Amino acid sequence: MIFKLVDKISEVSAWVSKLAIVVLVLSMLYEVIARYVFNSSTIWAFDISYMATGVAFVLGVAWTAQIDGHIKVDVLSSLLPNNVYRLIVGVVYTVVLFPTFLFMAWYGWKKTVSAFITNEVEMVSTWAPQMWPFYTCIAVGLTLLALQFLVIGLRSFLNKTIKSEIE
Repeated sequence: MIFKLVDKISEVSAWVSKLAIVVLVLSMLYEVIARYVFNSSTIWAFDISYMATGVAFVLGVAWTAQIDGHIKVDVLSSLLPNNVYRLIVGVVYTVVLFPTFLFMAWYGWKKTVSAFITNEVEMVSTWAPQMWPFYTCIAVGLTLLALQFLVIGLRSFLNKTIKSEIE
């Protein structure tokens, strides 16, 4: 089913997010050693740090939504009947969050294609890396988050959970 496919892609994306954290840590470790031991800093460490941080965040957020790991206030929802709560969650996720993040993803893909066509580079650093790979990760993460929001909303309407689909 499509729900399981989106869930599986979110899980794979979370693993890529974890790899981005490893890249971030290793690049920062290399930069510190290069700077303080060899007195020779890199021209790429700043760019790698913000790009790896951004990739780690955007590729991990869909999985966090899938496992209901985002911070939320349950004071009102705990007072509502379950059917009313599921209806509200379904509407919010499918009517508000899904289209909003789908639009953001569409903009991300538009920015990615533009950066690829124009050969856009980061202008702040002397390293000047190509920007389209970074923008691609952002667009993928936003697309996956939008799809995960749709799945969460539809599951809420159908009164299903991830556990009930596995069984």
